[in-house]
Amino acid sequence: MVARTTTRRCFLQQCGMAGLVSAQARALRLRALSAQPVAASADHCILLFLNGGMSHLDSFDPKPDQPVDIRGDFATMRSSVPGILVSEHVPRLARLAHLWAVTRTVSFDGRLGNHSPACYHMLTGQEPMGESAVLAPPRPTDQPTIGAAAARLRPTPGTVPAFVMVPDVLIENVFLTPGQFAGWLGTRYEAFRIRNDPSAADFSVPALALPGDVSRERVAHRRSLLDQVSATRPALARTSAGRDLDPYYERAFELLTGSRAQAAFQIDAEPDRVRERYGRNVVGQSLLLARRLVEAGVRFVNVHWPNVGGGNNWDTHSNGFSRLKNTLLPPTDRGVAALISDLDERGLLQRTLVVVMTEFGRAPYIGRTFQNAAGPGGRDHWSNCFSILLAGGGIRGGSIYGRSDPRGAFPAEKETTPADVVATIYRALGIDPHLTLADQEGRTHGLCTGTPLRELF
Repeated sequence: MVARTTTRRCFLQQCGMAGLVSAQARALRLRALSAQPVAASADHCILLFLNGGMSHLDSFDPKPDQPVDIRGDFATMRSSVPGILVSEHVPRLARLAHLWAVTRTVSFDGRLGNHSPACYHMLTGQEPMGESAVLAPPRPTDQPTIGAAAARLRPTPGTVPAFVMVPDVLIENVFLTPGQFAGWLGTRYEAFRIRNDPSAADFSVPALALPGDVSRERVAHRRSLLDQVSATRPALARTSAGRDLDPYYERAFELLTGSRAQAAFQIDAEPDRVRERYGRNVVGQSLLLARRLVEAGVRFVNVHWPNVGGGNNWDTHSNGFSRLKNTLLPPTDRGVAALISDLDERGLLQRTLVVVMTEFGRAPYIGRTFQNAAGPGGRDHWSNCFSILLAGGGIRGGSIYGRSDPRGAFPAEKETTPADVVATIYRALGIDPHLTLADQEGRTHGLCTGTPLRELF
């Protein structure tokens, strides 16, 4: 009896050990599969974020057969692709429809349809939870923004930064918007911020300028001294603060002394005709600067529309059609069309993904109240269905992904989540969206839960 019990115990232990070994083997296999490189169709990405919520009904998903209180004030126009109609106020982009694609069925829970949580959702691919679902500040535990992940997983060689933000961070009124920072990846992957308007006559990037009394030789000497101090303090390098600080110093030295990075930011080197082509405004010149940056090797550029609360933004609760017609759609149409055609002419579009994104759309009714008040000529927030535009980087131009219902209120087919949009951008950049990464404390996190929209490629 004793022998039989021992045998049974040994058998169970052996089964348990075999199961553990099998589980470990499966885990190692999955980890190995997740680490396999994904073929990149793009080397760079320029993401234009239209802060405030672009109306899909008045831009890239018009509904001309609906009553005026749904379709709005604008007529539609044909594009360069038969069957694709757009708003009359994006004529330049209409002529380039063969180069871009539109996803018309991006959708998420309407309860999250306020600016900050919606921005977080679209820029990270993760649904905000708890405090993040309201007006919450950015936190170091946030999911990293797309550009930060690109900087981590596809770093740039040489002296150019991997991730740049122009003209500055997103703000809702006076509050920093979450979702645009590196989060748990750590501060070494934060964007290099321009913090100036590239359309200004005196535009400069102060972070790139040496003080008048400091020569390049003196900077090199200071770097040598810093290296000597770091070598004597190995314990500091093992701390999370030390690991973050060292790349900051390294990047600062490279930016101050690297001629390639310096030249990329000199937008005044562009001919006047090129600057006029993009539009002499903050968005047009930011897009031109973005083109110069990817040309110099920058991996990811976020271009941000001026902020919610500042008046000139896409939060069109009232007087929306006048604002769209006169101050919002024309500079966007001009700048994005110039960017796409300029990249195409320079042979850069094939390997540069351009994304025009917003945090949500606008309601399929005019002047009615949903989550927030909508006044005369305006539309309320609407996250149940909206559009984004993509071009280059392997995207199949002249295509429409998904179809909204007759009013543009909900997806009729091929519903797309923010996570799917983010996964598609990662896929284009050759990043497996389902990677598991460790933060600075060794905790593991999933990068993205979405599925790339493969039909777009």
